[in-house]
Amino acid sequence: MKTRNTGFTLMELMIVLALAAVILAIGAPNFNEFRRNNRLTGVGNDLLGAVQTARNEAIKRQVPVAVCASANPGDDDAECSDADFTGWIVFADPDNNCARNDADPDEDVIRVGHTIDPALTVNSTGSCVSFGANGFRQTLAGIDTAGNILFCDDRGTAEQAGTGLSAARAIEVSATGRSRVTRDLVELAAAPWPACP
Repeated sequence: MKTRNTGFTLMELMIVLALAAVILAIGAPNFNEFRRNNRLTGVGNDLLGAVQTARNEAIKRQVPVAVCASANPGDDDAECSDADFTGWIVFADPDNNCARNDADPDEDVIRVGHTIDPALTVNSTGSCVSFGANGFRQTLAGIDTAGNILFCDDRGTAEQAGTGLSAARAIEVSATGRSRVTRDLVELAAAPWPACP
């Protein structure tokens, strides 16, 4: 009886390796774009979740709750800053001034958004989003409250391959307190959206 050794020939192995190389050459640039889009989506969704948490907590607690930009969001004594939303905190704000003061025991931190990737840039119409006990977004005298926040990378708000969608992620908080993420180029071109730096 004849026994036959089975396995791959050198030619078959070379063809499989050549096909794998072609697939990787086509897929690698798309993977990089996929990774960059996911980074922006993650940051946008994190801040959207923080804004929605602030609104829900304001209604539940029946006191104003704010989301503010913070340079030290992970610290126990995190404070608001006048910077953009590269980091943020959600806190109860009974004195309704959009400024967290660690000396006030009623201003407890509810949620923290840690500092984002430095490759991303943020531009907003203000440094604080405040919700009243009714869940509506507040405009406070003398304080730049944010209604629109834009996250970008080096692509800016450029269109993504004929989709009509921007590479940037924009968070809109309406006067009624409803919030959403948008990538629509027509919406981003209209005021009052801030521009990517």
